[in-house]
Amino acid sequence: MISRRKAREFAMQSLYAAEVGGDASGGEGDSLLHDEPVSAETRTYGMALMRAATKHAEAIDKLIGETSDRWDISRLAVVDRVILRMSIAELMTQADVPAKVCINEAVEIARKFSTENSSKFVNGVLDAVSRRLQSPPDGIPPAGAGA
Repeated sequence: MISRRKAREFAMQSLYAAEVGGDASGGEGDSLLHDEPVSAETRTYGMALMRAATKHAEAIDKLIGETSDRWDISRLAVVDRVILRMSIAELMTQADVPAKVCINEAVEIARKFSTENSSKFVNGVLDAVSRRLQSPPDGIPPAGAGA
């Protein structure tokens, strides 16, 4: 059975490992599985989020920069940055996931892995991005466009 929360946490941890390790190959997920095994379906969903975040990284970072007043993407804490990237990728590619669910999950993951203030920041940025994705500008895939 798929646990989307576990899949999101798996994707976030894999993206974090790639960010701090400088390797975007996606192999980090294999070592994470030894700590806390996940079902094949959960891993598949998590890897899909990771691939979508990587594939759409430029557009995602542009959205983050445009919606987070006075915060350059490079100044964000790595954990917050990868949570935002993963969640925006989910908003962009998973039409079956309501935006409210995606945002709530990201806020909960930020609470678990980052700071209390991070969860508020993540909520604000994702809410603004979600609204923008409903009528995206050129170069930004519309919500639910698929990976």
